[in-house]
Parts: sequence; C-alpha cells; structure tokens
Amino acid sequence: MPFAKKSFNYVLLALYSVTTIFPFLWVFLSSFKTNSEIYSHPFSLPKEWQFENYVKAWTSGNIGANFVNTTYITLISVALILLFGAMASYVLARVYPSMLLYTFFSLGIMIPGQTILIPTFSILKGFHLINTHLGLILMYIVGSLSLTIFVLVSFMKTLPKELEEAAIVDGAGRYRTFFSIILPLSTPGLATVGILALLSCWNEYLFAYVLISDPDLKTLTQGIYGMKGEYMTDYGPMTAGLAITMIPVVILYILFQEKVVAGMTAGAVKG
Repeated sequence: MPFAKKSFNYVLLALYSVTTIFPFLWVFLSSFKTNSEIYSHPFSLPKEWQFENYVKAWTSGNIGANFVNTTYITLISVALILLFGAMASYVLARVYPSMLLYTFFSLGIMIPGQTILIPTFSILKGFHLINTHLGLILMYIVGSLSLTIFVLVSFMKTLPKELEEAAIVDGAGRYRTFFSIILPLSTPGLATVGILALLSCWNEYLFAYVLISDPDLKTLTQGIYGMKGEYMTDYGPMTAGLAITMIPVVILYILFQEKVVAGMTAGAVKG
C-alpha cells in the first residue's frame, strides 16, 4: 500500500477514534464538575474533583437501587436469551433445517419495537405482569430472540459435522450433543449475541418507562431520566449516573471484544 494512502487511512481512523471516545471522556470529566463549571468550562478539566457527585447520584438519585434492578433484569434476560436462542438455532441449523421457520423468526428483526408497544402492554396487563420485573424480562427475551437466532443459525452451520456425528455414534442423545459439543463450540457466536443482547437490555428505556412505574422497580435509564429537574437540572450527579451506567458495559465489551469479532466474522464468511 502506498505510504500516502496508508497515512490517509491512519488519519481517518484516528479522527474516528477521537469522535467515538470524546463523548465518553466528556461525560466522565463532567461527572466531577459542579453545575456552574459544566456551563462555564464544558471542555476543561475539573478545577476541584467533585467525588460527591457519585455519592449523590447513588443515594439521592436512587441510582444504586436502579443499578441493582437493571443488573438483575439484564442478567436473567441475557441468560435466557442465549439458552432459548441457542436451542432454537441448533434445531434450525442441524436437526430440522427449515427455511420457512428461519424466515419467520428472522422477520422479527424488521419490526420496530414501537409498533408492538400497545399489544405488549395489553398482553402483559392480561397476565397481571405490569409493574413486575418478570414482565420486562419476558419482553426483552421475546424482543432479542430474532437477532439471536439469525446470528446463531449462521454460526452453527459452520461447525464441523464430524464432531456431532462422533458424539451420536458414542451414544450421546440430542440434549447431550447440544450441551457437550455444540454449545461449547458456539462460544464466539454466543459472545456476539450476548453482548448485543446485554447492550439492548441495559440501555432500553421505552418499554421500561411504559411497563414499570413503581419507583422501587425502576431501571437505570428511568433513574437517569428521573434526575432531570422541572426547572433546573444538576448535571454533575446526572453525568455521574451516566458514568455509572456506562462503566460495566465498557468493561464487558473490552473483556469479550475478541470473541465478538470472531463470532461476527465466522457468520459473515462461512454463513
């Protein structure tokens, strides 16, 4: 590659990195400033680091309780999305391949979440699941299964059939083959859809806002929005709450980024 073209690509990547990282850095620095400092010097370092913004957000802003609620809902939702999605994908990819069923599941990706808001509310109300974490968890599972199956079916088709056939010859049934052979081999694909599902559940606001009104059951996104005042907002604690929301997701993505890229690449090249 010519030196000029290589340098141009590096400059573009550097600019893209700056535009991506800068918002996170701005929120993090603003979380240690006073309200007046954010208005007067929005891009400078804090003159005095206001660590009490985090204490205020965690206690007065109720972010602590919201953090526990969101962690509980997200962990349960992602675990069940991966389990149900992997089992359905295994059947569609290896046991009973059906283009009709695969297309039926994949169509869910095309449906905007806003269009099913009212039917979802009516159904959950009929089952007395409004204002419960269970109702929100069921909604997140149903909403993420389409993308999960779409990715995992493509990934599982790339796995060697010989391993599965050897397990069946050794006497393993379908359940043993799935949990002992297919599931461990699908780790990169599971990491990909797991991170996507985690981001979707962790940052979701619309369904949480409609389905949950009890202050003790609210999620992080509801808690952050609730810190907005009617006439004036204290942006220091609010940005501290945003930083608390971002940190777990960023750490998880850093830990699993290699498996996420591997899962996407395998599905794209061989699927």
